[in-house]
Amino acid sequence: MNAVQTRRLTQEMADTYQRALTGGPFYAASWLLVGIYGDAFEREPMLSWGLLLAFIGLTVWRFLHRPLPDGAEGPALSRWLRLHWGIVLFTTALWGGLFCWATLDSGFGPARITALLFTLGLATAIAHAFSMRRGFAFAGIGLLCVPGLFLLWSDPADRPNGLMVTIYLVYVVISLLRSYAEYQQRLDLDQELRSQRDLFSRQSRIDPLTELANRRQFADVLEAATERTRRSEPLTLLLLDIDHFKQINDTYGHAIGDACLMAIAARLKSSFSEPGDLPARVGGEEFGVVLEGQGLTTAMQRAERFRASLVENPIAPDGIVLVMTASIGIAEFDGNLHQDDDALYHAADSAVYRAKAAGRNRVCCEEPGLALASESL
Repeated sequence: MNAVQTRRLTQEMADTYQRALTGGPFYAASWLLVGIYGDAFEREPMLSWGLLLAFIGLTVWRFLHRPLPDGAEGPALSRWLRLHWGIVLFTTALWGGLFCWATLDSGFGPARITALLFTLGLATAIAHAFSMRRGFAFAGIGLLCVPGLFLLWSDPADRPNGLMVTIYLVYVVISLLRSYAEYQQRLDLDQELRSQRDLFSRQSRIDPLTELANRRQFADVLEAATERTRRSEPLTLLLLDIDHFKQINDTYGHAIGDACLMAIAARLKSSFSEPGDLPARVGGEEFGVVLEGQGLTTAMQRAERFRASLVENPIAPDGIVLVMTASIGIAEFDGNLHQDDDALYHAADSAVYRAKAAGRNRVCCEEPGLALASESL
């Protein structure tokens, strides 16, 4: 089951729960009215009170059977829907039996018509409120009306009512089909709007050329990571600048330059794919990597492996073999040295400039006394 189907089931679950809550109490209220005016509570007290308690119990069950939490998988959602519909259908079957009792028992007197009207009203409510599942809705209407309708047609004196119910059920069926189509259209529209929102959100946070996180997402993640690391794990920031990239653009053109950036981005994704890693494009030929939960020593080792791999494995866009190098600066967050994420960024950026000043193609850390430089191969 794909994500779209899961989202549709999630929405259907929420709608089913809310609409079932509204309808549940009306069964108990309807039977209370029919039973009192039909003298059922006096003539058949145990059965009458049992039906009332059953309707109340089913109403409470609807309330207690709450929707699953966010993130529930498709199979679990389907099971939830089947059970909730089972509660609804059991309620309609119970009312259908009650309608048969009122139809057969002349002791209900005028309350027989009251039961008939409530039955048609409940069938209408299912057609409009429970149109999410066409098959289940048809089953609910059938359980409410069909047994009693058969009895109405069986008695010549009740055949006018049977004809009236038959005609009305045609309207109910048409309404159900229309409501079902409108509900599906609403789900389609919701899905389209959600997809557009997700697309716009992704486009606002992803660099379109390299498909890495863009500077906005990079800044947000770095800020949040800085707040977290004040309380727990270490945080290291890696900034990377491609050496002499302007020469590649000037010599081979921007198309080749873009191809080089995409290739480097792919290598960054591969090299920094552990939990807590976020590679990003923060400028033209500038990249950054947020490393949550990793200290300076580990970050330096990983950065050095990436720098060496970039030299050892040239990039060859359109058959043009290019040995590219990078100057990399690293800083580990220290609350005594860095006030916030901006201070950490400037510390790593200063390390990049030191790497460039020292001859490029090397890794430097924040403090000169701890600098680790990797000479070009």
